[in-house]
Amino acid sequence: MAFKKIDLDEKIILKNKIPLLIEDETWVKLFGDVNNKDIQYAEEELKELVERKRELERRQKTLQKDKTMAMKMILGISNAVNNENKVHTVGLLDEYKEKIEGINEELDDITYQLETLPQEIRELNFQLLEATVYYGYKELKTRESKLKEIVDELERLRKRIKVLINEKYDYEEWINLTYSFLHGLLGREETEKLDERILE
Repeated sequence: MAFKKIDLDEKIILKNKIPLLIEDETWVKLFGDVNNKDIQYAEEELKELVERKRELERRQKTLQKDKTMAMKMILGISNAVNNENKVHTVGLLDEYKEKIEGINEELDDITYQLETLPQEIRELNFQLLEATVYYGYKELKTRESKLKEIVDELERLRKRIKVLINEKYDYEEWINLTYSFLHGLLGREETEKLDERILE
């Protein structure tokens, strides 16, 4: 996957203690569901690597428990063979020794993977950071432009509202003064009759 390149120094991650972005609340809120293929690709790859690391750690714990159990069994069987002359259990001893060899091989493989995965995760996190910065700055420009349009429109509306409020006051003042004047000249009864005849 070709990322749009920007020149970010990889030391930035160490210097600024940049977190694993996919687990950072602010990153997830801002960029977790953006429609950008570079971000989506790096995010998915990173999630897979992190999950693989967790699975390996879980498997490592299970294997270590199994190994401890097998070693206890070997000690028990050895004790039975040496102290109780239970020679027929020697075959079990070989089974558990093979089991431990198999566990050790798998543990070696897991240990190797767990040593290399953090570097892969850091590199992918850096790729995601680059994609995020590139997208983020492009989006900042777009949104700042949109924000300016909205602020300008609000200013225009504010001025228009001010004009309308002044017009409203002018009409209300003229209407109230006219009623008051006519009421003063003609009296209430005559004004009400005229209201009914003329304003219907």
